[in-house]
Amino acid sequence: MKKTEVTYGQLDRVLRALGFTCRPGNNDPPGRIYEHPTSGATIMLPAFSDNERVYEHHLVAARLELDDFGIADPTVFADKLQKAG
Repeated sequence: MKKTEVTYGQLDRVLRALGFTCRPGNNDPPGRIYEHPTSGATIMLPAFSDNERVYEHHLVAARLELDDFGIADPTVFADKLQKAG
């Protein structure tokens, strides 16, 4: 599977800056569940270390959820990820 140049730590910082909260998931293997209380958006990701590079499909899923719920369009999201680096 293809990885991006973005780390899970960068993605975490951006999602939290956009108003998401994060809690651990209860599934096996464990993960992280990001919830946006205002919009109801939910993003579920595996619990990788902050310095691990993000799989492309995880980044696409986050981007789509942000766009679908009107939280951030893809250009704003990409800009925030770049600045978080």
